[in-house]
Amino acid sequence: MSSISSLRQRVFLRDVLMLSLSAFGGPQAHISLMLDVFVERRKYLNEQELLELNALCQILPGPTSTQTLTAIGMKLGGPRLAWLSLLVWALPACLLMTMIALLITYFNQEGFELKLLRYVRPIAVGFIVVAAFRLGQKLIHTRLEWFILGLSMLLSLLFTNSYTFPAVLILGALISNFANRERIEQEKYNLRTIRWGNFYLFGAVLLAAALIGNLFQNKPVLFFENIYRFGSLVFGGGQVLIPMMFEQFVTVKNYMTADQFLSGYGLAQAIPGPIFSFASFLGAMSFQESGNWSMLGGAVIGGIGIFLPGTFLIFFIYPAWEELKKMRGVKKAMSGVNAAATGLVSAAAIILMEPVGFDWVNLAVVGGTFVMLYFWKIPPLLIVSLGIMGGVIFA
Repeated sequence: MSSISSLRQRVFLRDVLMLSLSAFGGPQAHISLMLDVFVERRKYLNEQELLELNALCQILPGPTSTQTLTAIGMKLGGPRLAWLSLLVWALPACLLMTMIALLITYFNQEGFELKLLRYVRPIAVGFIVVAAFRLGQKLIHTRLEWFILGLSMLLSLLFTNSYTFPAVLILGALISNFANRERIEQEKYNLRTIRWGNFYLFGAVLLAAALIGNLFQNKPVLFFENIYRFGSLVFGGGQVLIPMMFEQFVTVKNYMTADQFLSGYGLAQAIPGPIFSFASFLGAMSFQESGNWSMLGGAVIGGIGIFLPGTFLIFFIYPAWEELKKMRGVKKAMSGVNAAATGLVSAAAIILMEPVGFDWVNLAVVGGTFVMLYFWKIPPLLIVSLGIMGGVIFA
């Protein structure tokens, strides 16, 4: 693990801040910007090192871009710089999503209908369709992967509860591990060299939150446990979280309406930084009945809960990566996890389209969003802005 000077660390944090304010488009766009800023311009690391770190983070549950940045901070300056990198990267987006939640709540309380967001909701579904299509192109190549994708999609549509989604991911891993006939070279590894402290902490926080929340039926603790669990078990990026969160906080617990959820998610696509900042929006909206201060507290809980498990894992896995990546079972399971995650995102488009409505206008907006984003490469910010303008004109 290399280390850079204090001045160089401050410059790195400034670069991370600039990235957090300009990085639109999700993990694929984020890694392109990191290559430009961190490799080409600043030379903090070389291209191979960055791509290997990104590949490592892609096989971990949690936010890939955030974990990659945290790992770079760890590489350059140890745990302190890693934590600061995480904070500087995630905070702007979390603050913006909290402000959006407060504004939506204010409009609702004042009796204003959110007609100007009329087209943002199907646009949000369009973003998910594009994400599913891109994931399929990138990750699905074999008959086994197509089978896992179809099975995960079917199961998530038939059994829409908060336990289905992690179970589907685990099932995908098991099927891939046992059915994958690809010859993978056996490598020797030594797990005794791995420091397990952060992994134990990762599990201890999850267990403690679940026990305390259910024992005392404390809403803030239970909400933290839900968000922390989602961040602990989800592979494939922020889009995979959406059906889980919708089921938990809209369908089961009724913390917000489907319109509020989809409006927030659509607007989340239009801001820079990590899509996982959507958890701050959910945290604020989950406490909207208790006033602004409770909403701010909920936003903090959501932001911490969603980013903390992935950070614990990267603190654990980064030093251990050289040994863990030699394990045959890890290599074989990941294709199944990726296929299942793609199926979940595909199912999410159908699940979230139901409250929007399958009329021709909404379907046309979804299709138009797909064309603009996938073929024309129009930035999400502009697409959402056009949707809001359409809502104002045709409200």
